[in-house]
Amino acid sequence: MAARELNTIAVLDRELLLVAVGGGSETHLARRAEHGGRAAVEHDDDVILPAVTDDLDGVKWEDTTLCGRRWHGMAPGPDDLTALWQEAAFAPTCRGCLRIVDSWLPITEAPPGLQLLASVVAERVIESSSTFVNGIPGQHLEVARRAIRSALRSRGYRSNTHVADDVLAVWSDDAYNALDRDELRASAAVAIEGIVAGDVSGIPVPAPSIAWSTWVADE
Repeated sequence: MAARELNTIAVLDRELLLVAVGGGSETHLARRAEHGGRAAVEHDDDVILPAVTDDLDGVKWEDTTLCGRRWHGMAPGPDDLTALWQEAAFAPTCRGCLRIVDSWLPITEAPPGLQLLASVVAERVIESSSTFVNGIPGQHLEVARRAIRSALRSRGYRSNTHVADDVLAVWSDDAYNALDRDELRASAAVAIEGIVAGDVSGIPVPAPSIAWSTWVADE
């Protein structure tokens, strides 16, 4: 059995353990414990090599995640063979944990063109209920998300966002509910008829994603 290693990330010199809480697929974060705490994994001689168990047990972690939930075990890393039914966790996906980590980072100034980008994204979402922005630099993801949601809110639309790598997905249930139902039914009918007839030329093509570099000038 291959040895297990701590599955951690470092943020501003803070070591954080990637953990699972059970009952969902999200990956959370736990801080090193200053007092007390628990080991990353439970001791099991049948699964973990004793020499590595000492290393894992030597570092203690807070009993709850950054977002306040109790966790049941370290999330498997890329070379972890002890939980073959689980996908390896490379980064946190819990929004609550990510918000707390974001609060530690220095606030970046909005680059020139961001408000224009936010306006373009808002109009696209109002037209089709969702869109994607690609190529956003990591340090600008949070400020871009806030600007876009603010632009939609100023137009009377609530919205949601999701980040994956350098792509920001934006959608709004309010915008979808405001779309003309007759047009939606007509588009769906055209699509179905085209598929049945083997001719997809008349099927509406979704608008391409919006490129960050087209609208924003990074200094």
